[in-house]
Amino acid sequence: MHRRANGEGSVRQLKNGSWEARIMVGTRADGKPVIKTFTAKKRAVAAKRLADFIAGVRTAAAPRPARETVGEWMEAWLCGYAATQVKTSTRVSYENIARNQIIPRLGRFRLTSLQRGDVDEFYQSLLRDGRADGKGGLSPKTVRNVHIVLHRALREAVTRGRIDKNPASAANVPSPKSARAKRRFEVLTLGEQRALTALCGQDPAGAAVVTALNTGLRLGELLGLRWSDVDFAAGTISVSRQLSRLRDYTPGAETRTRLALENGAKTGSSVRVIPMDRTLRDRLLAYKAAQNAGTPPESPGDGPVPPDMVFTGRDGGFFDPATFRYRYRRLLREAGAGRHTVHALRHTFATRALEAGVPVKAVSQILGHAGSQITMDTYSHVLPVFQAEAMTRIASYIAGTAPRKSRNVPYNPARSARALRPGG
Repeated sequence: MHRRANGEGSVRQLKNGSWEARIMVGTRADGKPVIKTFTAKKRAVAAKRLADFIAGVRTAAAPRPARETVGEWMEAWLCGYAATQVKTSTRVSYENIARNQIIPRLGRFRLTSLQRGDVDEFYQSLLRDGRADGKGGLSPKTVRNVHIVLHRALREAVTRGRIDKNPASAANVPSPKSARAKRRFEVLTLGEQRALTALCGQDPAGAAVVTALNTGLRLGELLGLRWSDVDFAAGTISVSRQLSRLRDYTPGAETRTRLALENGAKTGSSVRVIPMDRTLRDRLLAYKAAQNAGTPPESPGDGPVPPDMVFTGRDGGFFDPATFRYRYRRLLREAGAGRHTVHALRHTFATRALEAGVPVKAVSQILGHAGSQITMDTYSHVLPVFQAEAMTRIASYIAGTAPRKSRNVPYNPARSARALRPGG
């Protein structure tokens, strides 16, 4: 069940078997809440009394616009909630989804008339032909992102008394597991990875590619690194911000978008400290020395740029993600590798780590996933290798052909990597 928002109340079963609906209707002078309750023998009756009470309060407090459409409400929600309650990159994402997907297909519906069936058909239409270029449907993950935006906008409409219930709450949405299962992840082969690494020099693009292959950083996290985040003595990299291309809402802005650093990463678990191996540490030290020895740029970059950015553009400003993608694709061609997205660098790191025997929990923490299950679902293509290796070891142990390992021996990534090699 989804978590109820403020103002929706709650329903629970009492010890005597009856049901109680509760809602806070105010606070006393001492700050304690004033709770109104409704009790009934059946849950549906208690819930109905609670819903009738909420509807009556909202109707009396705020008359609803008679002909307000979903499109009009989305515009109001974007300018109100989305503009003040979320960070700028999230606001840009919400606005893109609302203007490109929700408003064109649901905007004409009256807000009070929107039903669950309408939302279900909307999601199915996105899966069939939701791409803006007309070349097919959107992925299940993208449809889930659309659902998140629509659900939050309609939830706010419930809170403000525009509608009685959220029609997106019970809608059929592609499950996270099915969405991940249908995605095909690009992973560089070991030969492609070695050839690409050998081509990367001490320029920002080359150093960034090597760093991504050895840390699994997302593109925004990678290009948002500052030297203060890199602790050479401890051998760690702190991830606490990301570089994003944001819409510039400043009045009279010369450009519609700008590059900017945002504190915080993709999710709460994405703020993390990850280790550097010696090879990456030495490579970054050499790159830093080359960067310090270079000619300072004559013109500033895009926006207020901190002076200690790890990866910078030729003008000394932020390293534009579009420029990095272009130079990365050129490196791939020179290395004789296939066509891979930038995110393939992250997938390649995770795959190599799992192949080397690094525990899933450790890989999950390095990647900044919310939990190990996400890592296991995402990189399930590696699990059959683990299962086959495990079965071979079990059979060898039973047959007495393999020495029993001590349970007190600490985990050693290098030892695990050797064990997975042929003859290891």
